[in-house]
Amino acid sequence: MNINRLAPIVLSLLCASAFAADGSISISSPANGAMVSASKKTPVIYEAALGSNGDHLHLYVDGNRVDVLRETKGSAELDALPAGKHHICLTVNTKSHAPTGVESCVDVTAQ
Repeated sequence: MNINRLAPIVLSLLCASAFAADGSISISSPANGAMVSASKKTPVIYEAALGSNGDHLHLYVDGNRVDVLRETKGSAELDALPAGKHHICLTVNTKSHAPTGVESCVDVTAQ
């Protein structure tokens, strides 16, 4: 085997793993596909591992950031959602608020 042929492959694999997003987020409530009340606040219960570049979490509803969360485990309350379908996401972000690529999302219907 020619080591000169393997060097670029090994180098590219090492670089790819160095830039891969690490960390995780789990949203335990509301469940994906859940029905929530359009007249009450909706709690979002979560747990996260920020990973090596993560500093905090951003909470989004329908693509709009609604909160910045500093705790890696807990809950956040969303204001009453208008009737209809909504996309709720949590993302891990760096100190400069750049997303690390780690996210978890659920879809709910408010009625």
